[in-house]
Amino acid sequence: MIGGAWARGSSARRLATRAVVVLGAVLVGGQLMRSVPREQILIFPIGSVFPNATHFAASWKQANDEEPRGGVSLTFDHAPPLQIRQRAKLPDGDYIVTIDILQAPPIGEHQQAEQAGPAAHAEPASEARETSGSHEGLQTNIERRVSLAGGEALIALAVVPREPSVSE
Repeated sequence: MIGGAWARGSSARRLATRAVVVLGAVLVGGQLMRSVPREQILIFPIGSVFPNATHFAASWKQANDEEPRGGVSLTFDHAPPLQIRQRAKLPDGDYIVTIDILQAPPIGEHQQAEQAGPAAHAEPASEARETSGSHEGLQTNIERRVSLAGGEALIALAVVPREPSVSE
């Protein structure tokens, strides 16, 4: 009888050992799969939010990265597309996306400067710098935190107005 109980206990121990090994392999495999780069699609709705954009640049990195893991830079001669779909091979996780958008100056300002002609060049240097800055357009810098999990991620570009708090 003792030999029979020992034999049954031994098979139960082997079964439990196998279950622990399989469970450990599944857990380790799951962790490894999260760190494997996958196809991610980042969607930037540039044209619908910034219809006057002349230049768009974006880069992405994880919080602990010193350098970006990728990026895109585009210049537009005409109105930008409604959205830019950028493919990237990245592991799933949380990323910081930095976006820089340059918009053309309003048409009225540009025409006024052209009509001003030589008189515009007679301004003091400090005023001329401000004026030339306005001719270059408006620079917008946006930083977003996004979680990528394979598939598509829409990166919000619009500034959402904040509701005033009771104390304000």
